[in-house]
Amino acid sequence: MALVSVKPKTLDWAVRESGYTQKEIEEKLKFPLGSIATWVGGDEKPNRTQFKKLANLLKRPDEVFFIDPPPVSMEPTVSMRFAFGTSTRRMSPEERVAIRDSYCIGRFIDGIRSDLGRVRCDLPVVSTNEDPEEIAESIRTEFFQVSVTDQMSLGSPSLAFKFWRNEVERLGLLVFLYSLGENSSRGFSFASNKPLLIGVSTTWHPTVRIYTLFHELGHVVTQTSSSCVEEQVHQPSLDPIERWCEKFAASFLMPRKELLTVLDQKHRSDPLRLATWMSNKLYVSRKAALLRLVEIGLAKWTDLRRLESRYEKRQPGGRYDPSQTRTRKVVRHHKYGSCLSDVRQAYEIGIVNESDIRDYLVMLPEEL
Repeated sequence: MALVSVKPKTLDWAVRESGYTQKEIEEKLKFPLGSIATWVGGDEKPNRTQFKKLANLLKRPDEVFFIDPPPVSMEPTVSMRFAFGTSTRRMSPEERVAIRDSYCIGRFIDGIRSDLGRVRCDLPVVSTNEDPEEIAESIRTEFFQVSVTDQMSLGSPSLAFKFWRNEVERLGLLVFLYSLGENSSRGFSFASNKPLLIGVSTTWHPTVRIYTLFHELGHVVTQTSSSCVEEQVHQPSLDPIERWCEKFAASFLMPRKELLTVLDQKHRSDPLRLATWMSNKLYVSRKAALLRLVEIGLAKWTDLRRLESRYEKRQPGGRYDPSQTRTRKVVRHHKYGSCLSDVRQAYEIGIVNESDIRDYLVMLPEEL
């Protein structure tokens, strides 16, 4: 079988950038152990079938592997953040692909918006030394103007997420959705580079996605680009930036003054039942609701041990609108959101062409 003359240094770069170890790749693709080391060392070459499998797993175009020297990564620096301090876990392949895709598509959209004369996001930049509750109240009042009564009438968790996503996108931010898996981050953000962008994992229930959306918005306004991993929560976060963003998201979605007015009408004896009621009415996760009750003194950290995160995973079939066939158009609009309307307008007036749309979005113009 014909061999493929990949550039060893470029192959080494692509493997390291992927998040996989050489052994993990060999096991996944059923290559002989040690084969990638011989390819990276230049001693041997992959055959055509092995090369195609490798390029597909690493999510790189074939032509990249023939460039020498390797490409220079232009992707933004995103810090892995863990609620309970440091961790040795490296960024997963799914996270790396999502961040790379977000940056590429985001730059494409940002260029289009610049050519269209779109106004960029004017959210304030704040310090994590400022009170997250005050900042959340100020941003909700000035930029969103959504009352708790309005929030309670959104209809369902899925509709609530769509509403909040549209509201955030209306400010000029990009909000992209990715299936990252249960062991990956719940969300990430580009906060100090253009464009401002939030990525949300679709692995979890819509109420969790809503909390993630505003947690990442906290990172945007504090300019702390992050990929956030949440584990079991039975105590306050040790990472001060994560703790600030948790408070910001909880305060935004459950404003203290309006929340206490609503809760005055409810029985407060069981924090878990109260959190469940808040989750159903305000479309927030029960964990977020219980954390907020801890914040305002109506629950204790020990109450969180009674809450199991398994109830917050997305149910099978909950990813797309059941009334829609899962076509490429539906998938892309679900993934990239309302910014595709900017691409459509740019195509109609000749700023971008069909080739651009195919290359960046893997779509046809009529699907925009």
